[in-house]
Amino acid sequence: MAAIISYLKKHYHFYVVLGGPQTLHMTEKDLGSFQADGILKGEGEETLLTWLNAKIRGEAVLVPGEIQPAQNADYIYLEDFSKYALPRNEDVLDYHERPLLSVITARGCPYRCAFCFEGGNSKNLRMRTAKDVLDEIEARLKRSQRPRYLFFCDDTFTTNPVRLRKILSGVKRLREKYDFVWFCEGHPGFLVKHLEFIREMIDSGMVRMQIGMESGVDDVLKAYGKQASPEDIKKVVEICYAAGLPQLTGNYIIGGAFETAETLATTTRKALELLDLAPGMLDLSTTFIMPLPGTQIYNQPEKFGIVLEDRECLTNLEDFPVNHTKELSLPEVCMGRSRFITAVSNKMKEQYEHGLITKERIQADFKLAFNYGIAAGYLKFIYGKNNLMVEYYKKLIDYQGLLKEWHELSEQEKNTWVIQRIPDFSLFDINTLSQLEIDILAGAGSDTIGETAEKLSLSAEKIGVLLKGLSDRYFVLFSPFI
Repeated sequence: MAAIISYLKKHYHFYVVLGGPQTLHMTEKDLGSFQADGILKGEGEETLLTWLNAKIRGEAVLVPGEIQPAQNADYIYLEDFSKYALPRNEDVLDYHERPLLSVITARGCPYRCAFCFEGGNSKNLRMRTAKDVLDEIEARLKRSQRPRYLFFCDDTFTTNPVRLRKILSGVKRLREKYDFVWFCEGHPGFLVKHLEFIREMIDSGMVRMQIGMESGVDDVLKAYGKQASPEDIKKVVEICYAAGLPQLTGNYIIGGAFETAETLATTTRKALELLDLAPGMLDLSTTFIMPLPGTQIYNQPEKFGIVLEDRECLTNLEDFPVNHTKELSLPEVCMGRSRFITAVSNKMKEQYEHGLITKERIQADFKLAFNYGIAAGYLKFIYGKNNLMVEYYKKLIDYQGLLKEWHELSEQEKNTWVIQRIPDFSLFDINTLSQLEIDILAGAGSDTIGETAEKLSLSAEKIGVLLKGLSDRYFVLFSPFI
């Protein structure tokens, strides 16, 4: 960070100010370390403007939360942050509208997870009213010119059931006027006690949710203060899958509390079991422990069986651990993460290759990617690497309602609809096809299924088998005869 600040101040003429949650534990020594023009501790909606106005006028003003030489400062918390002007991204130079629309509905956290900066350092939970949240969303949607992906940033979105239900009702009404879908973080401990909310959230447009998974070992989750068990997480996954949620994401900490070869094996097994419960839905990720200042793990790592080799994280960019455990060395923690990722990746590929992921789920992932810019793990690492598949779903979604897949056709349509070849011949190896399949593709675009069967002297059963095979391999779609 110091090097970046030095470069910016050398090549550009503007102020560099540090602020936000990470300043909570900063002191006057950080003024020298970072060489910033100022450090404003805390939430800066008011203090930053006061500081900038004073600089512009050439005045020496000490604002609340500002660190000065030989003088520390208190962290500034705002009790009511709903009164400030809404974000106006479109005022940024060279602004190009993107799908993401981020909204913060609360600050602080009532939970005290041992690894979490917010839980370890925040003041009381301060929640905006449902009306304030909905008014902001509507105001920003009115200025938008494209479909949006509404991203609720705070990890306490599901904390208050009364407020949550009001927001869900309002979001559902807004979706009648505006084209958007949404994401939030949900706490599995809350959701398992209020399973009915999952259906309501999906019905109001939620297409992706994140829940904390952290570990497959119950004792580890208790040590973290997670307030959720592996069984709670499993139940939430089952309900989300049954309710049709397109994407559920979760993160596992590798090399965390009391990690051993056995806990890694248990966590891996539990993650694979979850994938088996919900093929095509789960988007799993991993991270190493980050000893963030103020957290229990930072203050008392030995309490969690953790040895911090680099407390300040100077050697870490989130791809290499700064700690090991009593039973695992740094290389063993790295290897554990690699093995976990490989096992999860292989399971995902196996599910796809064995046809365990429904076509409806695959199409939903492509629709979210094309329309809202949401690319989940299955799409990024499996579907998106198949050029035929990408072209196939792009056509299906672009011409929604005018094209169908084979499994969607009625018995009558399986005779009267026209075969449409999707990929250009240059995209595939023609030698992988039988002569009959080549003949079908060559005549696609003009003949109905019945006419094609008649020309090639094929029974309805035989043409059906061939077209299903071509459809399953993303070669053909079908359109009504006009």
